[in-house]
Amino acid sequence: MKHVIPALKLIFWLVLCQLPGLAGAGAVQPNLAWYHSLAMPPLTPPDALFGMVWGVLYLLLGVCAFVAFRGGLNASVRKPLILFIVQLALNAWWTPVFFGNQNPGAALLILLVMLAEGIWLARVWWSSRRVCAWLLLPYGLWLAYAGYLNAAIWYLN
Repeated sequence: MKHVIPALKLIFWLVLCQLPGLAGAGAVQPNLAWYHSLAMPPLTPPDALFGMVWGVLYLLLGVCAFVAFRGGLNASVRKPLILFIVQLALNAWWTPVFFGNQNPGAALLILLVMLAEGIWLARVWWSSRRVCAWLLLPYGLWLAYAGYLNAAIWYLN
């Protein structure tokens, strides 16, 4: 029984961190024709790569949350927990705005807030859960790359 609770906590965080991807999934497919009609910047990856990368990043976020919050949700983790939940919410919001509303400009604003907020979260975790800050590095790099793509799509179209 001693190992069941940590395993359930890990599963909880892994599932929770998949929700932003699921939240936006319904907006992508119906709008792929619009997306493919846009002028694309250099270094735009194939569509399939986005889903694979986000799947891995959401797993890393889940592991990060498990490590950060496995001791329980108390006052000492309140700030990082709020920042983490805001990060997931911003992530869930981007896809419906970009694809569903077909609004790269508004999506870029969300992405810039997401990137800044992610940096803030990494800084908070650097002092208390350094492994979590390191686990956020691939996520932050991908957000920066996604920011380049989003900004270029907005500019080119």
